Amino acid sequence: MVEFDAFAGGIVIGGLRNMLEIKILVCYTLSSVNMPITRNQLCDSLQQTGLVNYFDANTAIDELLESESVFEKEADGVKYLEVASKGRNSARELENTLLPGVRERAVKAAIGIAKRARFEKENNAVINKTENGYDVVLEIEDAGVKYFTLTLNVPDVLQAEQLRDGFLNDPGKIYSTVIDSLIN
Repeated sequence: MVEFDAFAGGIVIGGLRNMLEIKILVCYTLSSVNMPITRNQLCDSLQQTGLVNYFDANTAIDELLESESVFEKEADGVKYLEVASKGRNSARELENTLLPGVRERAVKAAIGIAKRARFEKENNAVINKTENGYDVVLEIEDAGVKYFTLTLNVPDVLQAEQLRDGFLNDPGKIYSTVIDSLIN
């Protein structure tokens, strides 16, 4: 029988309440996500799925850092988590203790949050209040060259935020949809 040594608060049915399982999930997720991810992004993604409580995710990461199963790497002034070979091997050996649905949800959420952070860093989405409502300025820029700029006016801030968020979730999709619509 599995011993529960983690908090149940904020955890959905089927979520993890055993610290060993949480550590395995952290290592498995870091092994599976092929992009930089910060500690906060990882904790947010695990909490977002309802699989792990925020405090337990942080505790698991602290313990993994201490045991050198996970390490921090800095790039552009931001600290990212990476799994060490020790953590990767443990996750590979023990991943079958986690249900496939748990693994898939955690990895999908982590990839989504990491991609969103990259899109926010690489693209611009600004909301400006005007006398006619709100202008939402969406820009795709690379190496100082603006490839795409679109300004939309909406009546309220809620719609403006929805447009900004939709753009930042997948700017490439918006760009290709506009190009396809104009060409066809």
